Amino acid sequence: MTKEFAHYRQLERRLWMARWMREGRECSGEHATLDEMEDTWFHLSDEEQDLLRSEPPRCWPTESSSLPPELPDRPYLAAPALWAYEGFHSPVEAILSAEAA
Repeated sequence: MTKEFAHYRQLERRLWMARWMREGRECSGEHATLDEMEDTWFHLSDEEQDLLRSEPPRCWPTESSSLPPELPDRPYLAAPALWAYEGFHSPVEAILSAEAA
C-alpha cells in the first residue's frame, strides 16, 4: 500500500466522522476533507483508483447504525462488544427465559 493510498483511507475515515458527528449536515471541515481527497486521488495509481471504484460507498450515512470504515493499518476498535449471555446459548434463549419467569 502506498503512502498516498493510506492517506486516502484516513481521509475517508475523517469524512465519515465529520458526517457522523453532524448527523449528515454539511460543514466546512467536510468540504476541506473532500478537497484533500480529490487532490490525493490524482496521486493514486490506476490500480488503487480501480480498487476504490470497485468498493461500495464508505461515507456515512450509509445507514443509521453504520460503523466507520476500517483502516487496514490498525485494529478495528469501533466494533460493538458482544454481550455475554451467561448461562444461555443465545439472546433469544435469555429473553424467553426472562419472559417465562
